[in-house]
Amino acid sequence: MEKYRFILTLSLVILIVGKVTAQVSHGGSPLPLTSLRSTQNIVYEQMPYFDVAEELRIDSLNESDHRSGYRFAYKFMTNFNRSNSGSSFILEDGTKVWRLGIYSPGALSINVLFSEYELPAGAKLFLYDETQTQILGSFTNENNSELDILPVAPITGERIIIEYQEPRLAEFPGRLTVGEVNHGYRDFKGKEPEEGKSSLDEIPSLSCYADSSSSYNGLGHSVVLMIIDGTTGCTGTLINNTQKDGKPYLLTASHCLNKSFTVSNPDYEKVANSIVCFYNYNSPLCETILKGTEEMTTASAHCRAVSEGNDMALLELLELPPVYYQPYLAGWNIENVGKSPLFCIQHPSYSTKRISLTYNNVELKTFINSSFPFFNQSHWCVEKWDVGYTAAGSSGSALFNSNNRIIGALSGGESKNGSPYNDYFYSLAQAWDKQNDTSKQLKCWLDPNNNSTKDCEGMNPYSNTSCYRLSNIGDSGYKEKIECSPYSETDTKPMFGNNGSGNSEYLEEYSITGDAILYGTYIVTPNIGKTTENINVEIVVYSSNNNSPYTLLYSETFKPSYLNLSNGSFVETDKPLGQAQEHFIKFGTPVNVNGKFYVGYKIQQVTDDISFAAYNLPKGCISGSTAWIKNNDIWQKSTEYDAAGFSTSLYLDPVIEYKNYVSNESINTPASESIIIYVENSTKGIRIIFPDEESAKESCLRIYSMNGELIKFTDNLQKENKINSQNMNQGIYIIKIEGKNLSATKKIVL
Repeated sequence: MEKYRFILTLSLVILIVGKVTAQVSHGGSPLPLTSLRSTQNIVYEQMPYFDVAEELRIDSLNESDHRSGYRFAYKFMTNFNRSNSGSSFILEDGTKVWRLGIYSPGALSINVLFSEYELPAGAKLFLYDETQTQILGSFTNENNSELDILPVAPITGERIIIEYQEPRLAEFPGRLTVGEVNHGYRDFKGKEPEEGKSSLDEIPSLSCYADSSSSYNGLGHSVVLMIIDGTTGCTGTLINNTQKDGKPYLLTASHCLNKSFTVSNPDYEKVANSIVCFYNYNSPLCETILKGTEEMTTASAHCRAVSEGNDMALLELLELPPVYYQPYLAGWNIENVGKSPLFCIQHPSYSTKRISLTYNNVELKTFINSSFPFFNQSHWCVEKWDVGYTAAGSSGSALFNSNNRIIGALSGGESKNGSPYNDYFYSLAQAWDKQNDTSKQLKCWLDPNNNSTKDCEGMNPYSNTSCYRLSNIGDSGYKEKIECSPYSETDTKPMFGNNGSGNSEYLEEYSITGDAILYGTYIVTPNIGKTTENINVEIVVYSSNNNSPYTLLYSETFKPSYLNLSNGSFVETDKPLGQAQEHFIKFGTPVNVNGKFYVGYKIQQVTDDISFAAYNLPKGCISGSTAWIKNNDIWQKSTEYDAAGFSTSLYLDPVIEYKNYVSNESINTPASESIIIYVENSTKGIRIIFPDEESAKESCLRIYSMNGELIKFTDNLQKENKINSQNMNQGIYIIKIEGKNLSATKKIVL
């Protein structure tokens, strides 16, 4: 059989396979190349030449009034396996190792699909670049599925290495076949044109709307970037059903799955099986767009319903994403009422999450386009966006109404930078049950008990075990001011990193109420350098004693792996840490924490040309410091450390789950939106404002810790109230207000 053949792929979204856990890796490290095999000993399979200019020309010809996926790669069909490719050897303990290199000259990134994937218990699969600075995996038997396939995210560069480790007493030989190799050919440098900014800068980051009084951030947890067939991308939205059973349905557009109707009778199930979803790919900042975390992915889905006449597609992930992903299943409405303000949260051109809004009502119209005759009067028409617009890659993004319910999803339109007019979203109501075939309607899946409901609220599928992202910098109100403070006037290396001081360990302090499980931490870093070949950094967790760091509870190697988006383009930089970005470091073993704890990093080794650090708040932003430095083996707060001498916080945001969680699905969603609840950034006072004096007098207030302890009760409420929180520890609390006609429940962070 021939080893490969190549085909032209014009997909609009990215494919993924396996269990939902298929892209959830399970830790561990590949064998060191330096001690066992040099890269010169890797057996590489070289991909043939193709005409990149011709592919770009074809891409331009296929641009239409659809909001198509953003195509970035050229597909080769291959047949690489353990018997016909690569090299094999056996370690002293009997572990069998297979290594295969793939070389595609000129590729900016490479990703592969394993068309056969079945591993025995104890076996591990890794993919990495030549320097092992980008490592994906391990993938194990937990990634096995009835589909026997596994898609893997891109790795930067024109060479990748696949490494398979199988224990001596494995119950069966692992089955691995590389069936597809995707050569990334787009210019992933991400440089803005000299004339000005990227056009996507006119579509604001979701972070710009993620304040404490907004629901946009919560709904953002339902939106995912979809990578289809390893070549292109669209947007999808997790959506709830009336049984509220947590089934992870994913709403998108059918033209994302059929290459804008260029494929006749597509195998939608096969396409769905190959979709990779990226979660929480958000810029941590609003004013300066940074690359978001790309470590959170799931693989594969089933196709439940497709209506090409509406452009509707409904998929179901094989499993719920893990709890620390913080997924959310959005609510929906099929009453055909498009009341403003309306908005869509999207991933245009593989960008981090962006948001567009219109303050005008929308009406049903006929979307006339050049690719396919849609049903008449089946699409909501957004005649004008007041904020932002849509772009390639936005296809499938949900249209939310003023009640934060999905009423449609994006098919296409004409909007662009400078002309935000005429976008079309297919109507959920029109795709509900007008076709009797259950594989072509939404009703069968989203209302399985035929409740005849027209409105379904959203749901946190982990409402009893919710995770929270703690953030001292986010809660400070000054995160847009973050910097990497220099060590001194003469030493420009970071104060909270490797510098001339000899210090190498830095922590951020957190206090919580009750016991919790720590799953990992976000860390936002500046440009660390073009090379990370010799970097050795550990993410660490400490307990507290006498209000200072005490016992090392856990450490995890800092080895983030990700796709890279920047300045409106699908970007893969040459090195993982070569630009300012956010990472999520998952702990291989969750850590039990309570009360006060510390999360940070220990710099074991870096080369002289690298500066590792997390961003910090500049001097003058906050009065109470939460940053710690280990100076001469003694832990000091930044205010006590002579080289610093000011209060600051480090951008390390741990993700925790409270063990005794107060279960309430309406947390952060007031039953009456006329009650305003928020925390003042400056004083941390809790502000509660009622619509009138009468409703305030008829209400009572309770504040609970997350372990259910009643902290405060009062029924002496005015129209405007300020609750002093000085005697309350830092942490998460639940505020409940109950009245005669008004009630509300809200989570706050102090």
